Amino acid sequence: MRKRAFVDIAILALVFWSIWSLRFAEVQNVGLWTVLAAVGAGAVLMAMRKESWRDIGLRAGGDARFVLSRAGEFSILALVTGFAVIGIATALGYPPSQSAVLAQQPETLSGFLLDIVFGVWVGAAIGEELFFRGILLSKFTTLFGGGRSALVLAVLAQAIWFGAGHASQGVSGMIMTGAIGAVVGTYFVTRGRRALIPLMLGHGLVDTVSQTIYFIG
Repeated sequence: MRKRAFVDIAILALVFWSIWSLRFAEVQNVGLWTVLAAVGAGAVLMAMRKESWRDIGLRAGGDARFVLSRAGEFSILALVTGFAVIGIATALGYPPSQSAVLAQQPETLSGFLLDIVFGVWVGAAIGEELFFRGILLSKFTTLFGGGRSALVLAVLAQAIWFGAGHASQGVSGMIMTGAIGAVVGTYFVTRGRRALIPLMLGHGLVDTVSQTIYFIG
């Protein structure tokens, strides 16, 4: 199982970073294509291994009240963590660079709405949570041998990967997103009951509000 997990992670890394590196060729919407390709590769591997989507967290985890409450908690956690890291980095003289998502945001209303649907909800909210907190976290847990210590290492590993994937925001930006990934990953496997849907809703809400404020402002 551990050898199989290692092979799967290697394949996912090849797919993810190969598409991600196209940003150096100035390819547009690389973040979206990277996540979609990674999720697609993960789906193929899961089908080959006969693994269930439910087992990696693609379930609500409870009733509507649970989903909404956990989505709200996720939003607060992500915002508090992000602002805390930004504040510390700025105080030390290393403010994060502006996100490429915001820097390349469309100026027209129709373009903005398409960006919200595909960039925020499909790519970030659904795609990132499904890949990082779902597929990748599960693979790393198996690689590290299962158990509580393996779960801790898996949370850290996916957080580091998540942070590195935001290199366009500079070192402090990577640390910020990595910290968010660690906090969210920890929340997911504890109070979040390993349910991805609340995380997807919270992630989509936070990004939608932040990009709407930027668009209006």
